[in-house]
Amino acid sequence: MAEHEKRFKNDLNKVQKWKEALHQVANLSGYHFKYRDGYEHVFIGNIVENISKKIRRNAALPVADHPVGLESPVSEVVLLLDVESDAGVHMVGIYGIGGIGKTTLALAVYNLIADNFESVCFLENVRENSSKYGLVHLQNILLCKILGKEGIQIFGVKEGTSQIQYRLCQKKVLLVLDDVDEHEQLKAVAGKSDWFGPGSRIIITTRDKHLLTLHGVERTYEVQGLNENESLDLLNWKAFKTDIVNPKYMDVLIVQ
Repeated sequence: MAEHEKRFKNDLNKVQKWKEALHQVANLSGYHFKYRDGYEHVFIGNIVENISKKIRRNAALPVADHPVGLESPVSEVVLLLDVESDAGVHMVGIYGIGGIGKTTLALAVYNLIADNFESVCFLENVRENSSKYGLVHLQNILLCKILGKEGIQIFGVKEGTSQIQYRLCQKKVLLVLDDVDEHEQLKAVAGKSDWFGPGSRIIITTRDKHLLTLHGVERTYEVQGLNENESLDLLNWKAFKTDIVNPKYMDVLIVQ
């Protein structure tokens, strides 16, 4: 530390943070293995599992070049999801007109909470993909994402629903179904809450609120348009690639 203080004499706050971090590490309680307490490989496995839960395992998905106005909606949806609770399975619907930002919001929420789950899957463009490739295609993607190498090939919708229930009912899953437009899509991929393990969360984005009601989704969030300040911020980023704009352009940017 003395050497670092010499090297970073113009930025001693950085060295102080390192000192505080080392002090915290020195005070952490360690794991103590006693030979009579069980097998060593089980003990080590528990340590690995514990650490794995604390570090980021899921790569973040790209949200938006300029994520303006997301903070409040993300907080509200996370509140609806109640991620901290492992009691039961919650389905949350995000609805609104096309292009309002439903997918962007779902992506931001997914990135924020993904590490709280054993397995995750973001099924994008459900409407388009089910129309082009069928419901079985969606079921296969879901099982492949969740089970990895254990994924199986499904050839029929009924077989798919049966396999999803059987293989995922004990897993704590985060599943996002993006841009759903038909009830059959929900019935094929997330028919009931008990298809998934306790603590699982299902997020559905759609333009049709009635679809959520039909599927029994009680927790919903309607995406609203940006307010005037947020709209101006987004326009600034799009036009000038910065949030700092020369005042002489303000009369042009603000339209009454």
